[in-house]
Amino acid sequence: MSAARAEAATRGSAGPRSGGLYGAVLVLAVITALTKGDHDHTDVAVVLGGVLVTTIVFWIVHVYADTLAARVAEPGRRWRDLAVEHGRHDITIVEAAIPPGLPLLLGTLGVLSRSVAIWGAIAIGLLDLFAWGVLLGRALAYGVSRTIAIGLLNVALGGVMVGLKVLVH
Repeated sequence: MSAARAEAATRGSAGPRSGGLYGAVLVLAVITALTKGDHDHTDVAVVLGGVLVTTIVFWIVHVYADTLAARVAEPGRRWRDLAVEHGRHDITIVEAAIPPGLPLLLGTLGVLSRSVAIWGAIAIGLLDLFAWGVLLGRALAYGVSRTIAIGLLNVALGGVMVGLKVLVH
């Protein structure tokens, strides 16, 4: 996630958007769920497909729910306009799958081993969580140590999922 993209994701008329952070946690959860305890049986392509399908489905659900809520609050606005607006705001859920998806794609193509692809995706997902924490700290004008602490707290959340994966292996 680029800093500019992350900052843009937290601005806007609707206030801060949590889709990128939510998407990062979702991606880590999917990778962990699809690979826990499988002793190298789940193909990397299945993990990549699971990540992509899950993030797209959750994006659609968020857009739908946000559109319904906005329609009630603003009955004069057209459904399509609301859906497009919320689709753009929540696209960060899907975008969160791209960085961790790259090692999974390379694993699917045989460039990386299954293990390297999966652990690479997890590492990138954890870095993404750290970046979101740092972004929050910067947005709140916190000092460096407090900003880093928030980043580490986000990583700890992801680390719990990864830790559970290691425990079941």
